[in-house]
Amino acid sequence: MSKHIFHILLPLSLWACGSPEQPTATVTTDPLGKYRPLIGVWVDSTTSPHYTSYERWSAEGDTAIQGFGHVIANGDTVFIEDLRLSMVNDRVVYSARVGSQNNGTWVPFTADVSGVDTLMFENAEHDFPQCITYIRDHSGTWNVRVTGTEQGNDRSEEYHFRPR
Repeated sequence: MSKHIFHILLPLSLWACGSPEQPTATVTTDPLGKYRPLIGVWVDSTTSPHYTSYERWSAEGDTAIQGFGHVIANGDTVFIEDLRLSMVNDRVVYSARVGSQNNGTWVPFTADVSGVDTLMFENAEHDFPQCITYIRDHSGTWNVRVTGTEQGNDRSEEYHFRPR
């Protein structure tokens, strides 16, 4: 009988001492998660008494954030741009398209590493701008700086987008 107990206990002890299988955890991260606070309608009526700037961002499924920017001066739309945040070759890319510039093609700006409330995008090859930076302050306003050089001169523009 002790032989029979040995044959039963040996496999049980080997099974009990073996390393237990760990469940495989599937970690899903949202590569655009940091950029999702842009979703909404934003207005800047403080930068200039002559015009008001708007940006509207919306989720395009889980893979992109679509944007639209425009400027109104004296009741007329004087500037329109299409905007897009998406993943390209495992990098977040901010793309802008202005119909009257760059032959109406999309201009990509690659995201740089930045702080929690800072979104920074660069394209050193573009004529202007070369850098676009969104910084969210404690009130929820997005302070945007568009910077670079144009025809050898430093140039910058600033916007202060508040929720509409």
